[in-house]
Amino acid sequence: MVFQKKFLVVLLLVWIASAAAIPTAHGQEKAIGEYDVKAAFLYNLTKFIEWPDKSLDQKSALTIYILGDAPFGNALDAIRGKTIKGKAIVVKKTNSLDILKHGDILFISNSEKGRLEQILKGISGLPILTVGDTESFAENGVIVNFYIEDNKIRFEINIEAAKRAGLRISSNLLRLGKIISPQTGEKE
Repeated sequence: MVFQKKFLVVLLLVWIASAAAIPTAHGQEKAIGEYDVKAAFLYNLTKFIEWPDKSLDQKSALTIYILGDAPFGNALDAIRGKTIKGKAIVVKKTNSLDILKHGDILFISNSEKGRLEQILKGISGLPILTVGDTESFAENGVIVNFYIEDNKIRFEINIEAAKRAGLRISSNLLRLGKIISPQTGEKE
C-alpha cells in the first residue's frame, strides 16, 4: 500500500513536471518555477474532479478565475486553450465578487485572505472548485490548497467543502493529497 501510494505520487509529479516544462526558442527547457508547477497542478487536478452533470453541459469553456493578486505571472499561459472534459480552458483575472458565480474554478490569492469568508459565502452551494495556496485556506473552506513541504509542492483537500459545492473528487486524487478536517482544522 505504501509502495503504491509512493508510486502514484512519483507518477503524478513526473506528469505535472513534464506538463509544466516550457521549451525555449533554442529547444532547451527553462527552469520550472513554483507557479509553473502550480499551474500544471491546477490543470491536472481538474481531471480528477467531477462537476454535477448539468453544470458544464451548457458551457463551451471551463473558466478559471484568479481572484486578487495574480501570483502566476505568465505560468497560466501554458494551459490556456487546452481542454478539460471537452471544454476549452479560459483564464481570467478579476477582483469582482459578482462575476465569480459564472466560473468553474476559482483560484483565491493570498491577497484575499481578509475576505475569504465573504468570498466563500458568495459562491456557497455553487459547483465551483476553489483553490488557494495560503495557510489555513483548506481549514476555512477552500477545496484544494497548495503548500510547500520539504521544498515540494503538495496539496490538501477539504472534502466537506467539495461536497457542499456538489463536486466529487476521485479517490486517486484523495490518496495523493492531505485530507483536512474543517471542523477542527487538524490534518488526517
